[in-house]
Amino acid sequence: MHRIITLALLSMPACVAALAHAGDGLPDPDFGNHAPGISLVDVVVNAEISIDEADVLLLLPDGGLLVGGHTQFAHARPPVLSLVRLDAGGQRDPGFGSNGAALIDPGAGVRSPRPVALLARDDGGWLLLASASFDDAGALLLCRVAATGTPEVACMRLPAPPGLTFRFGPMAAASDGQGRILSLASVGPPAFSLNTDLAVARWHADGSPDADFGDDGAVLLTRFDELAGQVTRETAAGIAVDGGGRIVIAATSLPRGVDGDGTPVFAAARLLASGQIDTAFGEGGARRLPVSLPVEARALAVAADGSSYLGGHALVGTAPASHFECALARLDAQGDVDAGYGDGGILRIAFETGAASDAHCTALAAQPDGRLVAAGVSRNHDVPEAGNDLAAVRLWPDGRIDRGFGNRGNGRYIGAVDLGGVSGNMDRLDALAWHDDHLHAAGSARSGYNQDEFVAVRLRADGLLDDGFD
Repeated sequence: MHRIITLALLSMPACVAALAHAGDGLPDPDFGNHAPGISLVDVVVNAEISIDEADVLLLLPDGGLLVGGHTQFAHARPPVLSLVRLDAGGQRDPGFGSNGAALIDPGAGVRSPRPVALLARDDGGWLLLASASFDDAGALLLCRVAATGTPEVACMRLPAPPGLTFRFGPMAAASDGQGRILSLASVGPPAFSLNTDLAVARWHADGSPDADFGDDGAVLLTRFDELAGQVTRETAAGIAVDGGGRIVIAATSLPRGVDGDGTPVFAAARLLASGQIDTAFGEGGARRLPVSLPVEARALAVAADGSSYLGGHALVGTAPASHFECALARLDAQGDVDAGYGDGGILRIAFETGAASDAHCTALAAQPDGRLVAAGVSRNHDVPEAGNDLAAVRLWPDGRIDRGFGNRGNGRYIGAVDLGGVSGNMDRLDALAWHDDHLHAAGSARSGYNQDEFVAVRLRADGLLDDGFD
């Protein structure tokens, strides 16, 4: 799990709106090695079948991109973490790793490693945080990589809070802006239990716990159980620091019982920089969003005014006619649900309009004028052989779709990557960021049998206000 973007949104008066400029949401022809606006990277360049999937990205000062993901080999070779550096034109940077790509061994016995954050160090190197499994439990890895792409030391496994075990599944991580690392993960007792809670931890850059944060470096969030009135299982979706230094987290909260599970809902909480629960947020520091449809949170965005956006997907209808739609929610600075955002606080969006389709939102980013972009994957069931496509949609601050964005004439970008395979595309975006009038996204593309490659996309996205529009 992946996909954590901290956003800086500017408030926009109701009487002022931004006009979409020509080419907004279209591929940038100045970027790409495969097609305009699209770069592909086969991380392991040889005849062996491999699966390369990008999970996180970092924008570089020179306009380039650092993309982190994982690579799974054929023939039962253990998977590795992988980094790719692209220049401002979307070409491999030959000065990084081997022809622009670096492989990082997560360590013996580590399974299913997936990056959750990629952070810059002051000395020019990188910190790569990854979720994994080890000894039938979850693991949080910290890998140090030199500026040249060379791993500096073996990846270290960060410890769970005392008396608890990391549960295998999505994790999240981010920088606190002061050189320290924040992590969000599901934890529970070593023995099996229906209940799992979330733990927020803060680490120094060397991987040691920050003893000044919470209880010896970690905070256990149990408020969701209290709000639900029963045992719940929380799954991490995102963590970010707002303009006041407070820590905001997003998650999926699932009620659990011996007779079965309840309906999963979006959930959020906020901590003070010290690690104390911020009781001014939501209901005693947390909020579970009431919904009538099952939802899963996958991404978080925090605005400059203190409001928060949660993104994921909702399951709509019943089998065999059920499908997924992108789901978004907005909480104000006090943690109250914006009931005017969508239907009762949940905004649902289909990427493919007028068609039977699935839409999953896995990443969020914002432009300086306050418009929000959600990206992920779209599948049109009316054309099953087409497979999954890259997808993005842009919204005004009040949740209306910005119809001046994209390549479909309706506020949406839908893109397919043709790798020349014999089966349908399996394309997706999993990380998203806005910078310098462009949207940058990373994910993976597949065509054929078990041949995936990193994909990086750059779209034009002018975020300037038109002062003549009222």
